[in-house]
Amino acid sequence: MDTASVEPMEDVIFKIQKFWWIYLTVVASTLMIIGCGSPPPAAKKTTPTPSVTPIPPEAVQVDKPVNVSFSTYSKDWPVGWQWIDPDEKDAPTTKDVKGGVLRVRVPNGKDLYGDKRNAPRYIKPITGDFEIETQVKVLPKENYQGAGLLIYLDGNNYMRFERAYGGIGGGGEGIRIDVREGEEYHSIVTPNDIQTEAPEIQMKIVRSGPTFSAYWRIDEESEWREAGVFESKFPETIFTGLVACNTAREIIAEFGYIKLLPKTKRLDK
Repeated sequence: MDTASVEPMEDVIFKIQKFWWIYLTVVASTLMIIGCGSPPPAAKKTTPTPSVTPIPPEAVQVDKPVNVSFSTYSKDWPVGWQWIDPDEKDAPTTKDVKGGVLRVRVPNGKDLYGDKRNAPRYIKPITGDFEIETQVKVLPKENYQGAGLLIYLDGNNYMRFERAYGGIGGGGEGIRIDVREGEEYHSIVTPNDIQTEAPEIQMKIVRSGPTFSAYWRIDEESEWREAGVFESKFPETIFTGLVACNTAREIIAEFGYIKLLPKTKRLDK
């Protein structure tokens, strides 16, 4: 046997040790991966689903008198009317018709001014000329509290006609007319102009083309008094109905009825 070709024992032992070191390293790494698992996948970001905007019912033209009586009210709103409460999920405004009237309990923080446009409202889409009338019972005693009639196109275009206390321009108890067109908001009438402490009044808005004329009276035995006129840029179709606002202590507003009438040339009743 040629001893020159025999590999020294020290080299053989070194190669064996190197092989086992590499093998054990691979096995250990594999076990760590199996034991710990792979890093969890990054959480998939989801875009919140936007809330669905209710599709308004088809607008109607008022060609005959229509009465909404809350004394004959059922669980469903009359056809075409919508109760809109922007805070319905988090801070709803409660309402009921148990006493034969629409009774709205308005908490603090409900308004239709500035960035706060969450006032509860009861509205219906109307096209063309018309009259809308209601009877409201409310006792506003703090700034600001008010309830009455609403002409509404969207959050940037509307007319408020309310039995109120305070508001822009100051004043105590009385009648207010406020309008917003785009970024412009101003008062047509304030309680300084028309003062009243009557706990219950009747209110009416008459539309003739772009012109909205507001009237009020104490009761059916009284004559209608003009409160103010708004020359608008509103389209033919808008929403009209009731509204209640409050930035003071909770207040209760009661609406006795709603009347929709074809436009008349004069108010003699």
